[in-house]
Amino acid sequence: MTEPAAQALEQVRSVASAYRLTLAGARSRGRVGHRRGAGPGSSLELHDFREYAPGDDLRHVDWASYARTDQLRVRLHEAEVAPVVEVLLDTSRSMASTPQKEASLRELAAAFALWARADGSTAKAWALGGGAVELAQLSCDGDPSPAPPRAALRPGSVRVLLTDGLWEQDPGALLRVVAAGASRWALVQLLDPSERAPEIDRARTYVDCETGRRATLRLDERARSVYLERLERLCSGLRERALRLSGDYVAATAAPLEALCKRDLLAAGVVEPR
Repeated sequence: MTEPAAQALEQVRSVASAYRLTLAGARSRGRVGHRRGAGPGSSLELHDFREYAPGDDLRHVDWASYARTDQLRVRLHEAEVAPVVEVLLDTSRSMASTPQKEASLRELAAAFALWARADGSTAKAWALGGGAVELAQLSCDGDPSPAPPRAALRPGSVRVLLTDGLWEQDPGALLRVVAAGASRWALVQLLDPSERAPEIDRARTYVDCETGRRATLRLDERARSVYLERLERLCSGLRERALRLSGDYVAATAAPLEALCKRDLLAAGVVEPR
């Protein structure tokens, strides 16, 4: 890792250390840890009962129930696990449309990995339409379509999708894959301030960073109003789909990580103070 990259990671670590992932209510699967699991285990929380079988530990027999019903039943306790956290990254060129947006993508990806590891969990990063990603070498030149990662997602994992949602194709199939089998998942829609609130400007030539198409446009008041209406429909549609699939939705605006945490992630309940 280069010295600038190491310094950037240290800055992210300094900000991220004040927060942790909010996983309350998530029933996860993973190696032994201290989060509520999806099945029986050895925690103090009661999971279920089953009929006694020869060889069961007598310490787990529900003797009070036996006194009432004359039937031997064994208490099953919840598993305690350290869930796998899978960070799914939109690495298309639009995620680097401005230096601040690209920096926010990198910082958020690194922060989610740090929060997972600080909680004793395993962190994995996948590119949409691609494979595993080394966060230190993240580049925004990937698939511009809303395609699932090529690798199979782990059942019971916690998943975070980082994207701007600016796709020409319908993202429904992708979102269903992200939601399927997850113990909890969140869609973080990251947009640049200039994308959320463009300024009225004189005519200029714009270049589509995904396709390279060029167009000379003048963003007057009417054009800005039409753009904002379409953007609102896009964001509302993504939010509704995420909620319909039992996910969390975060409207994030590119900024330094500290502002993203305080203003966007904390308010959406995806992170909490440590």
